[in-house]
Amino acid sequence: MTLYTPLSEHDIFPQENKDGKVVYENYKNCKVKCLDQGDGKKQIIQVFSTNPNDYMDPTLQPGQWLGS
Repeated sequence: MTLYTPLSEHDIFPQENKDGKVVYENYKNCKVKCLDQGDGKKQIIQVFSTNPNDYMDPTLQPGQWLGS
């Protein structure tokens, strides 16, 4: 089956995540999907932006950490 959609495959077929909880944050005027580890640190999973420069920003890349 082929799905033609702008959604991520993980939004259509969610996987159970035991590492933390998924939250959405605004960071540098950009909406990002993060994995909240519960200790104040959040890891970026996905970037939501219409600005191409946001995707070139190394601090907004998936895998980067927000918080201290």
